Amino acid sequence: MLEAGAGHKMPALAVKESINRLFPGQFQVDVIDFPREVGALKSDRSIKQFWDIGLANPFLAKTGYRFADSLWPFSIFWNQNVYPEFKQKALTYVREYNPDLIFSTNFITSTMSAAVRKKLALPIEVISYVTDPFDAFGWWVDPDLDFILVASEVGKKQLLSRGIPDSKIRVLPFPIHQKFFTVHEDPDQLRQKLGLRPGLPTMLTTEGGQGIGKISQYVLQLHQMGYPCNIISICGKNDKLFGELQTLVQKNPDAPTHIIPLGFVNNMNELLGLSDLCVAKAGASTMFEALLKGIPIIFSSWASYNEKPNIDFCVSQGIGWYAPDFSSFKNVLDLLFEKHQLAPAKKRIADLGLRSGSDEVAQFLVSRLTNGGANA
Repeated sequence: MLEAGAGHKMPALAVKESINRLFPGQFQVDVIDFPREVGALKSDRSIKQFWDIGLANPFLAKTGYRFADSLWPFSIFWNQNVYPEFKQKALTYVREYNPDLIFSTNFITSTMSAAVRKKLALPIEVISYVTDPFDAFGWWVDPDLDFILVASEVGKKQLLSRGIPDSKIRVLPFPIHQKFFTVHEDPDQLRQKLGLRPGLPTMLTTEGGQGIGKISQYVLQLHQMGYPCNIISICGKNDKLFGELQTLVQKNPDAPTHIIPLGFVNNMNELLGLSDLCVAKAGASTMFEALLKGIPIIFSSWASYNEKPNIDFCVSQGIGWYAPDFSSFKNVLDLLFEKHQLAPAKKRIADLGLRSGSDEVAQFLVSRLTNGGANA
């Protein structure tokens, strides 16, 4: 995978957990941040800095997406050759590691893996999972991959339209880690530990692992207007935001808007379990985590065009709303809390019957190893 935020990392970890749980002791599974693991630090820094710049400047991210998508099929050559340090060190790493199968959850690492496999003439399969549930855009489309797994029929149609044969495509639900469904702390005790005020609606806000975006401004504006609610604000790696919110709370401990700032957390499932509503950017992992907990979502933004279909899906199903500014955000809150539309939205989520696909992806990968699809 490539750890540019958590969107590519978490599905990979989910599949690893499923393989280890379903087939104990049978396989060695290593999840690696590919460019960093092989020592291509210049390439690693370049890729991740570009993503951070895109998060902070949505216009650049969206323009970059259009440019990247328009490059296909030349984007395959781009991913293989624009980072020569990465390619050279990846060749050495994979030759020494000698894997039986490569599974990738990022388009750059997928194409690089396929190129390295081909260069080394390894008799193994390279399989990719498209972590954009409703958008298999050009950089995911590499005919040298043995299989491309997608989360929806929409993604499958996009792959077919660009020449990937049906035999190479599988539609499997988005992988969510099994630990997400395991609660370790009593909800009442956690509620008291966080200091949530009883009788108030509770929102969980998150802008992904990097903690970059506009939601913090929504939180501050709610605080300024004295909106009565609890806000569990996940700041991720954004230490500056965490410090600012913490200072605000210390200066105004009795404010009607009760903010609980948190840094990078490992109990998102438990925090969502205490929440009535999730406010997030349109990343796939957060979206599915909220929906699998039965929590409706307000989307504040979409980093690039591959995330916009996530919003479109939720809005079309009546389980999410798009609020690109504070005025529209406040209108959605009024709809949900004052006009009592929260419960109907939760029922619509339940009616969808969503599930994690991590076990199904794990079983597919193991079947490729054990049924002659690749060397075991």
